[in-house]
Amino acid sequence: MGKKAEAKKELILQSAKAVFGRLGYSKATLDDIAASIGMKKPSLYYYYKSKEVLFIEAFSQEWRDSLSRIKRIADQEPNPHERLLRYMRSSLRYYQEIVTQHTISIRVLIETRVTFQELFRESRGKESNYYATVIKEGIERGVFLPCEAERVGYSMMVVKDLIQFEEFQRADFHKLPSIDFLKIERDVLFTINLILNGIRRDDC
Repeated sequence: MGKKAEAKKELILQSAKAVFGRLGYSKATLDDIAASIGMKKPSLYYYYKSKEVLFIEAFSQEWRDSLSRIKRIADQEPNPHERLLRYMRSSLRYYQEIVTQHTISIRVLIETRVTFQELFRESRGKESNYYATVIKEGIERGVFLPCEAERVGYSMMVVKDLIQFEEFQRADFHKLPSIDFLKIERDVLFTINLILNGIRRDDC
């Protein structure tokens, strides 16, 4: 892609951030974004194939910076068990912040779940690796029993995703006005604690 096309792509991203910020994810359309910079939607498709992809790319650097900040905060906790809970709690609250700030509806969260997981593949991989790294540290320090840290870390990430999605579906089924993020946090931390207590040494 040449310099002219790169400049156009950057213009689209900046416009998208403004439109998403003003209308929210659910209400914003590709037509809105294209119109804000004098483009037609078919021309926009040359650069971005869907609203989901455009949304992710528009805020990707901001999200990466925030996740790095969450990791730095968690790393201040010396105990590996508590560090994992702190990271999990902070990441859940940050996810709530994104959903609330961009007014992403319950129906959209359900319908785009697979798409967003695919688009977030890189950050999800880093999240799973972070859990595994902390678990390995805990094993070395005698806090956790020897175990397959990668599998445990991946399971923690999957558990978090499944509990979130279950709550999205419950809210949608019962036509609730909003998602109970506090319930999600309580349920996720309770289950993650069960997992971590299962690999915790009895004398710790």
